[in-house]
Amino acid sequence: MRSLESSVPHRLGRRTNFIPALEGKPAKWADVIESVSDAQKRASLAKSVVSTTLVRDPDGRPIVTTADVDVMAQLTPDQLFAVRRPASHKGMRNYISRVTVPSQAHDSRAVWCESFNELSHLRDLLITMQPTQVSTQPLRLEWVFASGVRSHVPDFLLRVDGGKTMLVDVTTRSKLDDPRLRSILQLTRATAETIGWEYEVRTELPPQRVRNLNFVHAGRRDVRQDRSSAARLLRQARRPIDVERASQLLGGGSLGYLRLWDLIAHGLAHIPLDEPIDIDSRVSSDRPAGGGSWLVNL
Repeated sequence: MRSLESSVPHRLGRRTNFIPALEGKPAKWADVIESVSDAQKRASLAKSVVSTTLVRDPDGRPIVTTADVDVMAQLTPDQLFAVRRPASHKGMRNYISRVTVPSQAHDSRAVWCESFNELSHLRDLLITMQPTQVSTQPLRLEWVFASGVRSHVPDFLLRVDGGKTMLVDVTTRSKLDDPRLRSILQLTRATAETIGWEYEVRTELPPQRVRNLNFVHAGRRDVRQDRSSAARLLRQARRPIDVERASQLLGGGSLGYLRLWDLIAHGLAHIPLDEPIDIDSRVSSDRPAGGGSWLVNL
């Protein structure tokens, strides 16, 4: 890992960047697409990748560093600051936001989302994957081609159960029609696999799921309950149980519902997220199986 001069934040259109600009001329897209389509060349590019990161030094201050594959394999989301931040601007169409996320190194942490699509997916991951660490815009991946360089900033880096690390990109179905983006995402997947990370490309969530995620996420509040004991109570209840029955087990009335939404929002209880929520919705202690129409296999 090589330390660089700490970058002065600079505004470039819709984003504020905290790392130096990429050096070198951009690689020709024809070269990128051809190289990535060849499995051997793609693997070679993945092994030779370099990233620019903004990491926390021993005093807690951000420093700009570069890292190869071996060093990246040791990085954790809690070590990383965002390498860029969305900025509001006149005529903007994106919905930018900050989200409180889990952390093992800090009492609390908030990260930026660059769009409503990203926000919805982060909420989905917080509920369904229960990550212990989260960083957004965590690093800039840089690859050298014969005709120049290309880079990519993934959207999320998460540490999940079992110590696994997951890199995530969020986009839209229509953008995947662009062979340039598909090539970059395919190369990002190969790079993540070389590092030892899992990788997901996510597109738009179904509208009903987004509505449910927004509703459930609003239930992340301190309702003065022992979440572990409450989750255990639901697990021990006679099956099956629905929303109404679960709320009664948790104290009944409005407080029982608040406690239930709090458990669901923290991933300690689960309900179907792809259909309307009502008092008859089934409550489960089992994490939902992976997969969904929004996951793309490139």
